[in-house]
Amino acid sequence: MKSMTLTRYVPGILLLLSIIIAAGCDKIELGEPFDCKVDTKYILTPTLAFTIDSVSDYRCPKDVICIWGGDVDLFVNIRSNLNSTDTVLKFSGSPYIIGDYRWSILEVNPLRNHDQIIDQSDYRVKVLIQKN
Repeated sequence: MKSMTLTRYVPGILLLLSIIIAAGCDKIELGEPFDCKVDTKYILTPTLAFTIDSVSDYRCPKDVICIWGGDVDLFVNIRSNLNSTDTVLKFSGSPYIIGDYRWSILEVNPLRNHDQIIDQSDYRVKVLIQKN
């Protein structure tokens, strides 16, 4: 009798688990540019996901004249199947080939003033990921 009662709750339990797993994750469309935030998990496929862990911004402030424009380093964790890889992607305009995908960093915003400190949660990174 107890097993019949439990089976009655299985669909609800599965739905609740799906919601918990999906919470804090954003599904994205391959081949479409999208904005990313730090510390948000993005799901590309059922077996491929990534998170931008942090941003190191070395760009010339927008209110200063510089000889060199500077770089932005994105510290990224990529999860493919059961493997996890930490890597650094530079905002350089050149795409990165990672596995079967081409990753392009299109924009990193905001660009700070010389006297401004930007919180990690304020960064928005426009990314385009395409299947090779």
